[in-house]
Amino acid sequence: MFKSAFRHFRTGCISIILVIFTAVPLGSYGQVQALGHIRIVPKKISTPADIKNITGHEIVPYVYLNTISLNNLPVQEKKQKFFDLLLPSVLVAKTNLDLTRKRVEALALKKTMTPADTNFLLPLMKKYGTHDIHELISRLQTLPVSIVLAQAAIESGWGTSRFFREGNNIFGMWSFDSTENRMPTLSHRNGTRIYLQKFDNLEQAIEAYFFMLNTRKPFAAFRTLRNKTDNPLILIDSLKRYSERGESYINDLSSIIRTNHLQRYDSCRIAPQYLVN
Repeated sequence: MFKSAFRHFRTGCISIILVIFTAVPLGSYGQVQALGHIRIVPKKISTPADIKNITGHEIVPYVYLNTISLNNLPVQEKKQKFFDLLLPSVLVAKTNLDLTRKRVEALALKKTMTPADTNFLLPLMKKYGTHDIHELISRLQTLPVSIVLAQAAIESGWGTSRFFREGNNIFGMWSFDSTENRMPTLSHRNGTRIYLQKFDNLEQAIEAYFFMLNTRKPFAAFRTLRNKTDNPLILIDSLKRYSERGESYINDLSSIIRTNHLQRYDSCRIAPQYLVN
Protein backbone atom coordinates (compact mmCIF):
# COMPACT_ATOMS: atom_id res chain seq x y z
CA MET A 1 0.00 0.00 0.00
CA PHE A 2 1.10 3.57 -0.66
CA LYS A 3 0.88 6.22 2.04
CA SER A 4 -0.59 9.65 1.31
CA ALA A 5 2.10 11.81 -0.31
CA PHE A 6 2.98 14.08 -3.23
CA ARG A 7 5.19 12.97 -6.10
CA HIS A 8 6.11 14.27 -9.56
CA PHE A 9 5.94 12.17 -12.71
CA ARG A 10 7.35 13.34 -16.01
CA THR A 11 4.88 13.46 -18.89
CA GLY A 12 6.96 14.58 -21.84
CA CYS A 13 7.77 18.29 -21.47
CA ILE A 14 5.53 18.89 -18.47
CA SER A 15 5.43 17.52 -14.95
CA ILE A 16 2.12 16.48 -13.40
CA ILE A 17 1.72 16.46 -9.62
CA LEU A 18 -0.08 13.34 -8.46
CA VAL A 19 -1.68 13.07 -5.06
CA ILE A 20 -1.14 9.51 -3.87
CA PHE A 21 -3.87 7.96 -1.80
CA THR A 22 -4.12 4.37 -0.66
CA ALA A 23 -3.59 2.20 -3.71
CA VAL A 24 -6.07 -0.44 -4.73
CA PRO A 25 -4.68 -3.97 -4.37
CA LEU A 26 -3.60 -5.68 -7.56
CA GLY A 27 -4.81 -9.07 -8.69
CA SER A 28 -2.83 -11.69 -10.55
CA TYR A 29 0.10 -9.98 -12.26
CA GLY A 30 -1.29 -6.62 -11.18
CA GLN A 31 -4.46 -6.62 -13.25
CA VAL A 32 -6.25 -3.29 -12.76
CA GLN A 33 -9.59 -1.88 -13.81
CA ALA A 34 -9.39 -0.02 -17.11
CA LEU A 35 -11.94 1.64 -19.41
CA GLY A 36 -14.01 -1.51 -19.71
CA HIS A 37 -13.81 -5.23 -19.32
CA ILE A 38 -14.48 -8.48 -21.14
CA ARG A 39 -17.28 -10.86 -20.26
CA ILE A 40 -15.18 -14.01 -20.51
CA VAL A 41 -16.54 -17.52 -20.89
CA PRO A 42 -14.60 -19.90 -18.60
CA LYS A 43 -14.51 -23.43 -19.92
CA LYS A 44 -13.10 -26.78 -18.78
CA ILE A 45 -12.33 -29.40 -21.41
CA SER A 46 -12.12 -33.19 -21.38
CA THR A 47 -11.62 -34.04 -25.04
CA PRO A 48 -10.43 -32.14 -28.15
CA ALA A 49 -14.07 -31.92 -29.22
CA ASP A 50 -14.67 -29.54 -26.28
CA ILE A 51 -12.37 -26.96 -27.88
CA LYS A 52 -14.52 -24.57 -29.88
CA ASN A 53 -13.58 -24.19 -33.53
CA ILE A 54 -12.44 -20.70 -34.51
CA THR A 55 -14.44 -19.22 -37.36
CA GLY A 56 -14.27 -15.66 -38.64
CA HIS A 57 -12.44 -12.73 -37.04
CA GLU A 58 -14.77 -11.95 -34.13
CA ILE A 59 -13.91 -14.40 -31.38
CA VAL A 60 -15.90 -15.57 -28.35
CA PRO A 61 -13.64 -15.04 -25.30
CA TYR A 62 -13.39 -18.60 -24.07
CA VAL A 63 -10.79 -18.90 -21.31
CA TYR A 64 -9.86 -22.56 -20.97
CA LEU A 65 -9.16 -23.56 -17.38
CA ASN A 66 -7.17 -26.65 -18.26
CA THR A 67 -5.37 -28.28 -21.16
CA ILE A 68 -5.48 -31.79 -22.61
CA SER A 69 -3.31 -33.95 -24.81
CA LEU A 70 -3.80 -33.49 -28.55
CA ASN A 71 -1.32 -36.21 -29.49
CA ASN A 72 -3.88 -38.66 -30.88
CA LEU A 73 -5.08 -36.22 -33.52
CA PRO A 74 -3.73 -36.09 -37.09
CA VAL A 75 -0.97 -33.50 -37.41
CA GLN A 76 -2.97 -30.78 -39.15
CA GLU A 77 -5.98 -31.23 -36.88
CA LYS A 78 -3.69 -31.19 -33.85
CA LYS A 79 -2.18 -27.87 -34.94
CA GLN A 80 -5.56 -26.30 -35.60
CA LYS A 81 -6.95 -27.42 -32.25
CA PHE A 82 -3.86 -25.99 -30.57
CA PHE A 83 -4.50 -22.58 -32.16
CA ASP A 84 -8.24 -22.80 -31.40
CA LEU A 85 -7.39 -23.50 -27.76
CA LEU A 86 -5.03 -20.54 -27.37
CA LEU A 87 -6.42 -17.79 -29.58
CA PRO A 88 -9.34 -16.64 -27.36
CA SER A 89 -7.06 -16.31 -24.32
CA VAL A 90 -4.46 -14.43 -26.37
CA LEU A 91 -7.12 -11.96 -27.45
CA VAL A 92 -8.48 -11.57 -23.91
CA ALA A 93 -4.99 -10.74 -22.59
CA LYS A 94 -4.30 -8.36 -25.50
CA THR A 95 -7.64 -6.59 -25.10
CA ASN A 96 -7.20 -6.17 -21.33
CA LEU A 97 -3.82 -4.58 -21.93
CA ASP A 98 -5.21 -2.37 -24.71
CA LEU A 99 -8.00 -1.11 -22.44
CA THR A 100 -5.51 -0.32 -19.69
CA ARG A 101 -3.23 1.53 -22.13
CA LYS A 102 -6.14 3.61 -23.48
CA ARG A 103 -7.01 4.78 -19.98
CA VAL A 104 -3.38 5.73 -19.33
CA GLU A 105 -3.30 7.61 -22.64
CA ALA A 106 -6.39 9.55 -21.53
CA LEU A 107 -4.74 10.39 -18.20
CA ALA A 108 -1.62 11.64 -19.99
CA LEU A 109 -3.75 14.40 -21.53
CA LYS A 110 -5.16 15.61 -18.21
CA LYS A 111 -3.72 18.62 -16.37
CA THR A 112 -4.94 17.43 -12.97
CA MET A 113 -5.86 14.00 -11.71
CA THR A 114 -8.48 12.75 -9.28
CA PRO A 115 -7.77 10.33 -6.42
CA ALA A 116 -9.34 7.60 -8.57
CA ASP A 117 -6.89 8.42 -11.35
CA THR A 118 -3.89 8.15 -9.03
CA ASN A 119 -5.19 4.96 -7.42
CA PHE A 120 -5.28 3.49 -10.91
CA LEU A 121 -2.01 4.91 -12.21
CA LEU A 122 0.50 4.56 -9.39
CA PRO A 123 0.27 0.79 -8.83
CA LEU A 124 0.57 0.40 -12.59
CA MET A 125 3.72 2.53 -12.68
CA LYS A 126 5.20 0.54 -9.81
CA LYS A 127 4.38 -2.73 -11.52
CA TYR A 128 5.98 -1.69 -14.81
CA GLY A 129 8.97 -0.02 -13.15
CA THR A 130 8.63 3.52 -14.49
CA HIS A 131 7.66 7.01 -13.27
CA ASP A 132 7.21 8.31 -16.81
CA ILE A 133 3.67 8.07 -18.10
CA HIS A 134 4.76 7.90 -21.74
CA GLU A 135 7.19 5.10 -20.96
CA LEU A 136 4.29 3.33 -19.24
CA ILE A 137 2.15 3.72 -22.36
CA SER A 138 4.95 2.19 -24.42
CA ARG A 139 5.23 -0.75 -22.03
CA LEU A 140 1.50 -1.44 -22.26
CA GLN A 141 1.76 -2.30 -25.94
CA THR A 142 1.15 -5.87 -27.07
CA LEU A 143 2.38 -7.78 -30.11
CA PRO A 144 0.91 -9.56 -33.12
CA VAL A 145 -1.08 -12.70 -32.35
CA SER A 146 0.96 -14.62 -34.93
CA ILE A 147 4.13 -14.22 -32.84
CA VAL A 148 2.38 -15.33 -29.65
CA LEU A 149 1.00 -18.47 -31.30
CA ALA A 150 4.32 -19.32 -32.92
CA GLN A 151 6.22 -18.98 -29.65
CA ALA A 152 3.55 -20.98 -27.86
CA ALA A 153 3.95 -23.81 -30.38
CA ILE A 154 7.72 -23.94 -29.90
CA GLU A 155 7.84 -23.46 -26.13
CA SER A 156 5.09 -25.98 -25.37
CA GLY A 157 6.05 -28.51 -28.06
CA TRP A 158 2.66 -27.98 -29.70
CA GLY A 159 0.97 -28.57 -26.37
CA THR A 160 2.87 -31.74 -25.45
CA SER A 161 5.05 -30.43 -22.60
CA ARG A 162 4.27 -31.54 -19.06
CA PHE A 163 4.32 -27.94 -17.89
CA PHE A 164 1.72 -26.95 -20.46
CA ARG A 165 -0.55 -29.87 -19.57
CA GLU A 166 -0.16 -29.70 -15.79
CA GLY A 167 0.40 -26.01 -15.17
CA ASN A 168 -0.95 -24.07 -18.17
CA ASN A 169 2.64 -22.86 -18.64
CA ILE A 170 2.64 -22.16 -22.36
CA PHE A 171 5.98 -20.39 -22.70
CA GLY A 172 8.26 -22.34 -20.36
CA MET A 173 8.43 -19.42 -17.93
CA TRP A 174 10.73 -20.06 -14.95
CA SER A 175 9.98 -19.24 -11.34
CA PHE A 176 12.58 -17.82 -8.95
CA ASP A 177 10.13 -17.09 -6.11
CA SER A 178 9.34 -19.89 -3.66
CA THR A 179 6.04 -18.21 -2.76
CA GLU A 180 4.73 -18.59 -6.33
CA ASN A 181 2.55 -21.43 -7.52
CA ARG A 182 5.14 -23.48 -9.39
CA MET A 183 6.37 -26.92 -10.48
CA PRO A 184 9.84 -28.46 -10.19
CA THR A 185 11.62 -29.68 -13.28
CA LEU A 186 13.78 -32.80 -13.45
CA SER A 187 16.87 -30.76 -14.26
CA HIS A 188 19.27 -28.48 -12.41
CA ARG A 189 21.36 -25.51 -13.47
CA ASN A 190 24.61 -24.82 -11.61
CA GLY A 191 23.47 -27.28 -8.97
CA THR A 192 20.16 -25.49 -8.37
CA ARG A 193 16.75 -27.07 -9.02
CA ILE A 194 14.79 -25.30 -11.77
CA TYR A 195 11.12 -24.45 -11.22
CA LEU A 196 8.50 -23.36 -13.75
CA GLN A 197 5.48 -21.21 -13.00
CA LYS A 198 2.05 -22.75 -12.69
CA PHE A 199 -1.00 -20.78 -13.85
CA ASP A 200 -4.72 -21.06 -13.13
CA ASN A 201 -5.67 -20.77 -16.80
CA LEU A 202 -4.24 -20.01 -20.23
CA GLU A 203 -5.08 -16.29 -20.15
CA GLN A 204 -3.12 -15.83 -16.94
CA ALA A 205 -0.06 -17.42 -18.58
CA ILE A 206 -0.34 -15.12 -21.59
CA GLU A 207 -0.72 -12.07 -19.35
CA ALA A 208 2.52 -13.06 -17.58
CA TYR A 209 4.25 -13.52 -20.94
CA PHE A 210 3.20 -10.01 -22.08
CA PHE A 211 4.41 -8.56 -18.79
CA MET A 212 7.79 -10.26 -19.19
CA LEU A 213 8.30 -8.91 -22.72
CA ASN A 214 7.23 -5.44 -21.56
CA THR A 215 9.55 -5.19 -18.57
CA ARG A 216 12.65 -7.42 -18.81
CA LYS A 217 15.93 -5.91 -19.99
CA PRO A 218 16.70 -8.67 -22.55
CA PHE A 219 13.64 -7.55 -24.52
CA ALA A 220 14.41 -3.83 -24.65
CA ALA A 221 15.39 -4.14 -28.33
CA PHE A 222 12.07 -5.83 -29.03
CA ARG A 223 10.16 -2.99 -27.38
CA THR A 224 12.11 -0.41 -29.37
CA LEU A 225 11.46 -2.16 -32.66
CA ARG A 226 7.79 -2.64 -31.76
CA ASN A 227 7.40 1.15 -31.74
CA LYS A 228 8.50 1.20 -35.39
CA THR A 229 6.70 -1.78 -36.95
CA ASP A 230 3.98 -4.32 -36.28
CA ASN A 231 5.19 -6.69 -39.01
CA PRO A 232 5.64 -10.01 -37.17
CA LEU A 233 8.28 -11.30 -39.58
CA ILE A 234 10.41 -8.22 -38.82
CA LEU A 235 9.64 -8.09 -35.10
CA ILE A 236 10.70 -11.66 -34.38
CA ASP A 237 14.30 -10.80 -35.26
CA SER A 238 14.48 -8.82 -32.00
CA LEU A 239 13.56 -11.91 -29.93
CA LYS A 240 16.88 -13.71 -30.29
CA ARG A 241 17.49 -13.45 -26.56
CA TYR A 242 14.28 -15.34 -25.78
CA SER A 243 16.12 -18.57 -26.51
CA GLU A 244 19.70 -19.78 -26.19
CA ARG A 245 19.30 -21.01 -29.78
CA GLY A 246 19.42 -17.43 -31.08
CA GLU A 247 19.18 -17.27 -34.87
CA SER A 248 17.90 -20.85 -35.17
CA TYR A 249 15.03 -19.95 -32.86
CA ILE A 250 14.11 -16.97 -35.04
CA ASN A 251 14.21 -19.16 -38.14
CA ASP A 252 11.81 -21.61 -36.48
CA LEU A 253 9.43 -18.80 -35.52
CA SER A 254 9.44 -17.51 -39.08
CA SER A 255 8.79 -20.98 -40.47
CA ILE A 256 5.86 -21.63 -38.12
CA ILE A 257 4.27 -18.25 -38.88
CA ARG A 258 4.61 -18.76 -42.63
CA THR A 259 3.72 -22.46 -42.99
CA ASN A 260 0.69 -22.21 -40.68
CA HIS A 261 -0.48 -18.87 -42.12
CA LEU A 262 -0.62 -17.40 -38.61
CA GLN A 263 -0.85 -13.81 -39.82
CA ARG A 264 -4.50 -14.53 -40.62
CA TYR A 265 -5.10 -14.28 -36.86
CA ASP A 266 -3.51 -10.84 -36.47
CA SER A 267 -6.77 -9.11 -37.40
CA CYS A 268 -8.93 -11.16 -35.01
CA ARG A 269 -10.65 -9.42 -32.10
CA ILE A 270 -13.00 -10.20 -29.24
CA ALA A 271 -16.61 -10.23 -30.41
CA PRO A 272 -18.09 -6.80 -29.52
CA GLN A 273 -21.03 -8.24 -27.56
CA TYR A 274 -18.54 -9.53 -24.96
CA LEU A 275 -17.02 -6.10 -24.32
CA VAL A 276 -18.58 -4.20 -21.40
CA ASN A 277 -17.99 -0.46 -20.98
